[in-house]
Amino acid sequence: MTTPDQPGPRPATGEDDLRERLVLRRLLATVHRSGDTLRWDLADPYLRRHVVEHASRAGLGQLVELLDDGDFLVNADPAAVDAVLPPFRDVYPPPVRRILDVYCASIGWHQHVAAPARRQILALDALRLGHHDLAERMRRAPGGHVLPWRCLWSTATNISASAGATMTGHAGRINALATVRDRGGTLAVTGSEDRTARVWDLGTGTTRHVLLHAQAVKDVAVATLGHRAVLLTAAERLTLWDLATGRDLRSVPVPSPIRAVAVSEEIGWAVVTTDGPTYLADLNGGLHDDLLPVTEAGERAKHVAVGREGGSHFALTVTAQHGVTAFDLPGRRLLYRGNPLPGDPITAFTVVDVGGLTLAVTGRRSGACVVFHARTGAVLHILRESHRPAPQSARGEVRALTVCPGESSWLAFSGHKDGTMRAWDLATGRLLRADRHAGAVNALVSTDVLRTPVVASASDDDTVRCWDARTGALRDVLAGHTSGVTGAALTQVGTRPVAVTVSKDRTVRTWDTTREEPPHGPDGHPRWVRSLVLHRIGGRLCAVTACRDDKVRVIDVGSGEPLFQLETLRGLPLNTAVPVTTGDTTLIAAGGIQGHLIVWDVRPPAGAAVDSTSLGTADIVALGVVPLARGGVQVVAGSSDGSVTIWHPGGRLPLRDLVARRSNTGDIACLVVAGFGGERMVVTGDFDGYVRVRSLRSADLVHTRRYRAPVRALATGMRGADACLAVGTGSGEIWVLRLADAAVLLSFRGHTDVVRSLAFARLDGEDVLFSGSADGTVRGWDLRTGDQAHRIDLPDIVQTVAHRENSLAIGYGREVSVFTPVTAPPRESRSQ
Repeated sequence: MTTPDQPGPRPATGEDDLRERLVLRRLLATVHRSGDTLRWDLADPYLRRHVVEHASRAGLGQLVELLDDGDFLVNADPAAVDAVLPPFRDVYPPPVRRILDVYCASIGWHQHVAAPARRQILALDALRLGHHDLAERMRRAPGGHVLPWRCLWSTATNISASAGATMTGHAGRINALATVRDRGGTLAVTGSEDRTARVWDLGTGTTRHVLLHAQAVKDVAVATLGHRAVLLTAAERLTLWDLATGRDLRSVPVPSPIRAVAVSEEIGWAVVTTDGPTYLADLNGGLHDDLLPVTEAGERAKHVAVGREGGSHFALTVTAQHGVTAFDLPGRRLLYRGNPLPGDPITAFTVVDVGGLTLAVTGRRSGACVVFHARTGAVLHILRESHRPAPQSARGEVRALTVCPGESSWLAFSGHKDGTMRAWDLATGRLLRADRHAGAVNALVSTDVLRTPVVASASDDDTVRCWDARTGALRDVLAGHTSGVTGAALTQVGTRPVAVTVSKDRTVRTWDTTREEPPHGPDGHPRWVRSLVLHRIGGRLCAVTACRDDKVRVIDVGSGEPLFQLETLRGLPLNTAVPVTTGDTTLIAAGGIQGHLIVWDVRPPAGAAVDSTSLGTADIVALGVVPLARGGVQVVAGSSDGSVTIWHPGGRLPLRDLVARRSNTGDIACLVVAGFGGERMVVTGDFDGYVRVRSLRSADLVHTRRYRAPVRALATGMRGADACLAVGTGSGEIWVLRLADAAVLLSFRGHTDVVRSLAFARLDGEDVLFSGSADGTVRGWDLRTGDQAHRIDLPDIVQTVAHRENSLAIGYGREVSVFTPVTAPPRESRSQ
């Protein structure tokens, strides 16, 4: 079943249409004016939604004039604006291109927020792109209203000048991506957990068809049979669709849940793997015949591919039972089966034609790769780093593979779970080079771009990187997705080479891959900012951050200048970092995966590690650091297994378990250390909804309180004369308790998603609690009246907030921005 196309095709922007110009002029005449400014905030809702369509039909000049009005973009319906924008904005003059680059930077968020929030996000994105005058214009609304918070500086990690269209519509994880070029243009097809497959027109950036299913779509495949482009979707049934019309041609049931499909276009047969056997389907008759089981292929095949060599057509499947199995098509005759590396599971698979010879490559959990002749199974190379024994750590697991021509021979590329991408010479089996992402490599694709072989690597670090396959030079970094990129394809739209990507953020994006100038790659945080603390170091107010890589970054809050980085000794990712000053010494303690703890002394020369230890296999998720009167510090570490451990760097005292590992209660989500009544308290918030307050000295439980949702954020501070504890939950609620007896003083409701961070502050003589949420907002709550007094909208999930000395620092996605209230003395704004 197909639904009507949403949104409709983009109107053409060609020569001026006199009739449409007259309609547009009359519509604009109804908009109230303040001097020369159109008050789009007061315009009729019909105008805010449809006037951009009329401007598009009136001609490019009329559309350009409308889009050059930033206040129109603030108030217009984002879906209507997106519907008329071409995928690539180089058709517009530079001033309009600049404002549209800003608008499109966070277009996925614009469609879910109101106009005031959109204005805040546009002002921030203008600053991140370096357009300071436009940022100031966006901050000022008609009627004299100015946004109450000014961004001083921001990192600009997740922005790319190569970005094209951002296509939205899926409501669940995207499982599959395929592209096809036909007479109607270049199309992309995606299958999703939301039980739909969508067909996207890459030339216009719009949805052509929405194909409904009863269950999640696990895989898609496109093919040209005769003169007809068809789509095969794998959900609860195997369904064949006409790509031109979106019409269901035929649907057949499959005995077991489908895992993957592959189509041999030349002979019109499809191979379908399931939780049971593998099947063949004849597409030539429109999928009219029953499916044919392939018993020799085994059961629960997780990878499938088809190949051709000479006049022979065959398929290969991968199962845990048999390794690789090859059989001919459509006869199902077994060609071979085998696994040259038994005990090393296959985690990635690809088949490629290399000069008329069909090769297959398998990637293994150990990080090794096996290259073999696809039709006979003859092993050509086992690719692994010679100095690393097998099996390696699971972090070296191969996630993706591709093969492409190099300078003098064919090359294989392997993408790994630890973010490494390796290039191998297929003639010799030699490792040529290794490059890195900051997250797991999920997909590798290759093609020629302007006669240069290019490899694109899609990663959990939210980016796609384009590499020159011959030299290994990085051509471009495609940054803009707000979550990990799970799939990619390289194709052409007209004559323009483009990349198509899908992400955990549920969007489909296109990118221009022709850029060859050295890219301005991500220079900020390569992963989500997990920890952010403001602290004075060497007389400067600094932001200390951790983002689940192996570094702690220290940034000047006043200027945004990166001051220095601290690296772990073992290269393990860090979840949290906390600075503390004791005497004339400033230390930074950090904790990460596998129980890793480390403390640095940041006095010049910064970066000297004082001590490190390991608490076991559980990850450290939260830290508290307490300076001691006799010198030194004690570190309170909360781990993912529910334990709390006290560590004295420098070996003064042995490790002490404040709370032992727990097997029947929730894991720790957050932890703070607070002083009350002359005694230190350790407060933990757990995923099972409990907040527990214990004495740091005796480990005695002082009081306990349980909430209906997981506790995700804690903070301690003052409300008047009362020492208070703030609790943020997974339901978006916030509670303020008196620390002494857990009496509820206030509760706040307003966030629509998880509260991830809390910070007490003193602002303009009032006690304020700031909260950051996955709903993309930071809110400030007046602790005297209980009212919401402040709000800042961000274009991503807010992970952490911190306030000190009139500076509000916010970590959202992979970015950090620092804001100050407009009543504060103005300072120059900048982006990194």
